[in-house]
Amino acid sequence: MTEYAHVSPQFKDVMYKSDLDRVDFLDAARWVDYKAANTLKDILDGLLRKPERPRMPNLLLVGESNSGKTTVISRFLDSSGQPFISDDAVSVRPVIYVEVHKPDERELYNAILRAFWAPHNPVAPLEKLRHQAIHLLRNARTRMLILDEVHTINNGSSTKRMDVMNELKMLSNVLHIPLVLVGTRTALQLLTLDPQYSSRFEVVSLPNWSVNADFQRFLKSFESVLPLKRASKLYSPELTTLIHAISNGNTGNIEYLLRECAREAIRTGAEVIDRQLLEKNQWMRPTSVDGLRERVL
Repeated sequence: MTEYAHVSPQFKDVMYKSDLDRVDFLDAARWVDYKAANTLKDILDGLLRKPERPRMPNLLLVGESNSGKTTVISRFLDSSGQPFISDDAVSVRPVIYVEVHKPDERELYNAILRAFWAPHNPVAPLEKLRHQAIHLLRNARTRMLILDEVHTINNGSSTKRMDVMNELKMLSNVLHIPLVLVGTRTALQLLTLDPQYSSRFEVVSLPNWSVNADFQRFLKSFESVLPLKRASKLYSPELTTLIHAISNGNTGNIEYLLRECAREAIRTGAEVIDRQLLEKNQWMRPTSVDGLRERVL
């Protein structure tokens, strides 16, 4: 039998490193393929390729906090949104990604200008900030604008929420590019403010996992990037069910749980994630009240 057959071939060299190196390897950002994420990335790639037209399609991506939304967006940016120099010597920024942290039109444009590292006066008149942002987006030949954390717009009054949403509608109309809004499910409330919004945005949900074959395949893929010397068979029915119960099927919770268990398995020399280790770490189960995890020492 091939040594460390349960580990992905591209990471097998890690298995011959020190325990400390293997623990450090656990903390590095690493992509694990799964069906829903790949489908979402295909949707985003399709939007990016859409030819310009007066009314561009837009997308609202929703999911529970820590469900992997931003991770998929980052993967898309790495593969399809990297800046480049065009044949006619233009510095192209095909995708601009910003985070929205409050319901304010001025802050929306400040966020876009920060993404360009553009000198600007944050308290300048709204019209000036808007003009500067649109000018930069056009000059950079931007083909998509992604706004994360849009559920925070709900923190404002109904007037402020409408003001921000109207600015987004205007940007889509003026630039003829798709907008991708990303947030928790409370962001859906934004589309109910005006029938025009709901007609302009397709809603895509990134749900928590159910206990099924797709979830087992995800766990098998995840195990292949854990530098443990013994196969854990996380995809077995028994462990799959237990992992789901502890994590509530939330992708971020699953990753945190398995990395912490792998860290302990390396430290103790067990080199495997088994039922006993998972049950020991049930403190990682978020509570239904506030979503907090508390480790009791």
